Amino acid sequence: MTREKKYFNVSQLLFWALIVLLIVLSFLKSDLGLFNENELSRRHAEADSLNKIALQEQEEQEEEENAQDNDPENTIKRTWKWESFDGKIYTLSFSIPKKAYESARQNRLKLPADPNCWTGMFRHDRSGLKDMVEGYRNIIEEQKLDYRQAMQMVVSSAQNFDYTYITWAKDPCRDIRDANGEKPSQDCKPKPYPYGCCDNVEPFAVYSPLEYAVNGAGDCDTKSLFAMSILKYLNMGFDAEMLMGEVEAGHHAMLGICVPNPPFRKHSVRDMRTGKRYYAWECTQRNNAAELGAPVWQIFKNWEVVPIR
Repeated sequence: MTREKKYFNVSQLLFWALIVLLIVLSFLKSDLGLFNENELSRRHAEADSLNKIALQEQEEQEEEENAQDNDPENTIKRTWKWESFDGKIYTLSFSIPKKAYESARQNRLKLPADPNCWTGMFRHDRSGLKDMVEGYRNIIEEQKLDYRQAMQMVVSSAQNFDYTYITWAKDPCRDIRDANGEKPSQDCKPKPYPYGCCDNVEPFAVYSPLEYAVNGAGDCDTKSLFAMSILKYLNMGFDAEMLMGEVEAGHHAMLGICVPNPPFRKHSVRDMRTGKRYYAWECTQRNNAAELGAPVWQIFKNWEVVPIR
């Protein structure tokens, strides 16, 4: 083939390639809207408007819910006042939405009748206790409390209410007798010895942290779960878990705290999952400063850490 013919063939190929390219570009700019800048701009503007409308509706809904939560008719207000171990007097005022309180009760009723219910209550009650937790945080910051002072402040608040027996259907208040043969009243209110008693608290004879915040009625696991939950909700580095085992009074639950060099190794429990050692802090006795005084119980056996996540 001559050089002229080769050149002609190449020119033809280039010519037809250019024609095909023009057809493709023409198609892409056709009414299908592909790569149509005006159409793309319109769609972006439309999507942006829809996003703004959705965001505005969400903000309005949140504002409405917050307004309802702050409405006195829809809110439970409480003020706690107590003395900590160092003699300081603390006051904590907080609000809890009524719908959060009812939700906590309904959630409790759906949980298993074993220690696993503690985790279910802890997870559920966080949002409803937000205002109370911020109140604790404000005290810590305003009073410039260090790690141990803050921990003692929280635990002393959980101990402040008088003991209340919490029972379930198979162990009703009418059958309760203490070591002295005393029978508690059945009005479900915190009161001095021989105490009050709350009947038919299902499924595991324990109130949730939010229920305790509202009513103040609790025994060993209710008070310990409340203290542990607040320490965890604060997210300030407190290492707290639930402990359960046996003392001379029978089955018992206590708050477990992991700190360097726990003062009472006889009353401490090693978490076999992590190797950490948690020492037991009694939450049913007012002014029981575990780091400052002696433990309450002499018998301490078959204890285990129940991790709450």
